[in-house]
Amino acid sequence: MPLAIVITFFYLIFYSSCANIGSPTGGAKDTIPPVVFKTVPELRSTNFKGSDVRFTFDEYIIPDEVREKLVISPPMKKKPVIKMKGKTLIIEFAEDLKNNSTYSLDFKDAVADNNEKNPIEDLRFSFSTGASFDSLRVAGYVKNALNQEPVEKALVLLHRNMEYTAFVDSIPDYIGTTNKEGFFMIDNVAKGEYRLYALNDADNSLTYNSNAELIAFADSLLIPSAKYVAETDTIVKGLDTLVVTGHVDYYPETQYLMMFEEEKFDQYLDASKRNQANKCDFYFSESLSDSFRINLLKPTTEKEWSFIESNLKRDSITVWLTDTIISNSDSLKFELQYEVLDSLDRMVIKRDTVELVYTEPKAPKQKKKKGEAPEVQTINLSNNINSSAHDLYQRIKIEAPEPLTSFDLSKIRLYSMVDTVKTLIPIEVEKDTNSIRKYFIEHDWEPNANYLFQIDSAAARNIYGHPSNKTEQKFRTQKEDYYGKIFLTLSGLSGAAIVQLLANDKEERILQKILVLGDGKIEFPFLKPEKYIIRLILDSNKNGKWDTGFLAGHQQPESVVYFPKIIKVRSNFEYKESWKIDYHPNFKKELIDEEAEKEKARKKEQEKKAAAKASN
Repeated sequence: MPLAIVITFFYLIFYSSCANIGSPTGGAKDTIPPVVFKTVPELRSTNFKGSDVRFTFDEYIIPDEVREKLVISPPMKKKPVIKMKGKTLIIEFAEDLKNNSTYSLDFKDAVADNNEKNPIEDLRFSFSTGASFDSLRVAGYVKNALNQEPVEKALVLLHRNMEYTAFVDSIPDYIGTTNKEGFFMIDNVAKGEYRLYALNDADNSLTYNSNAELIAFADSLLIPSAKYVAETDTIVKGLDTLVVTGHVDYYPETQYLMMFEEEKFDQYLDASKRNQANKCDFYFSESLSDSFRINLLKPTTEKEWSFIESNLKRDSITVWLTDTIISNSDSLKFELQYEVLDSLDRMVIKRDTVELVYTEPKAPKQKKKKGEAPEVQTINLSNNINSSAHDLYQRIKIEAPEPLTSFDLSKIRLYSMVDTVKTLIPIEVEKDTNSIRKYFIEHDWEPNANYLFQIDSAAARNIYGHPSNKTEQKFRTQKEDYYGKIFLTLSGLSGAAIVQLLANDKEERILQKILVLGDGKIEFPFLKPEKYIIRLILDSNKNGKWDTGFLAGHQQPESVVYFPKIIKVRSNFEYKESWKIDYHPNFKKELIDEEAEKEKARKKEQEKKAAAKASN
């Protein structure tokens, strides 16, 4: 549907609301939204000098949603006061209106009747404080740059100031917000040149002032304009009568803004906790450099007192307390040293003092039997083995609950099992470079085969000297025909790209990825019988990852497009698909789930047959 028709539709809603006078009748449930009887001032009035606008409806309405959803453009520093007087909604401005300016009030679906909550969809109103009435507009869509989902409630801003810094430190000239489809329309814009931005405005400042805020911007300068297009038709009624109709085309055409989060270094300690006596966790907003240091201020000690473990990204640090005197202390005080950027964008050392408290939960007392030996504390080494169907393409992970001081890897053994015959398999155990508690075993598993995994008792000891228990686990590997494959033929590529196989869930977890330099065939092997999504990233800088945007450098995020179907993989099946890549920012993420569509059609047919049977 052309943008002009969409916009006209929104205005017709308002006009029909003003023109249709009626009152609700008894009987059936009320499904009719409120009707506007009167407005003060009138729609599109000029030379308005008042301090409030009023809308009188044919029934009582709820003002609560108006307070939340009403958007006034040009924006105001102070929020208006929303009042009700009988069936009249009063928008009382908290500051003086600008001279010679056209104001637009966008209510979205905020106005609804008091009883059945029937909303007036996309109610808009406008007036001018000068002699002329501005009628230009800018419209479009805001989408998440990576997952291509529409962004609802994004703030869209027009700035006359051409410098990008205006987006950071000044209030825009016009604003709008997006609906559920990510659509926005900024109405009643004056002639001129503008920069267009979008923002999830977390602090309602109308400016981009937080690294955590998502943003978007249009590549080119916008110069709004309108053009009346006449359309002629001849109606034969006695004599030929020439009827001239037409419509207005608004420019620029529909805008598509891709929202992203900039990569900015903004380091700080986000959280800290001590959920067990011997373990302290610290969470940071950014990855830590090698300059990170942690000092124990209270209690003091001369002994070695800790093991430090980090996650893969190194933005989470776990401190294991090795000295029992320290771990038995209720309160611990630390000094953390880490690098941050100062106001001149220089790396400097910041020092934070953190106090963590732990209270041991009360455990029920157990009486010891006379002559009973004291209990020896041990640890269990966990693993990720699936006993009945271990994945053919998954390595074995061994994990200790606490850091280890020793682990005799020769005491780890893997056997192949044929009937009752055990055959020792040579293995290599690899230590996780990011954890002092994890080890991995890589092996080329035989499908549908039996294995025995063993770790001798006392093979490992933790930092408190506790030995490990014995591990012995039989398991069988998955059958080879359990898996399916996807073969994908790509065409239309003009450069490098990243093709990602994603889980069909809300997070769209990346399961596999393939780097390509152009058109050709690729294969996703060894797939479990599940549903999958395929995403392609146009890797303009050939670095093998999706790159976000950069406002100051006027750099857009790398373009993303989704394969139009959700693929249901079945065991022992190969799926061959062709995909012509034709990227355009107006791409709408509507992935077809053929299996779900078939099920809907089947149910619809059943309902149709049942209805026909009931009518006979």
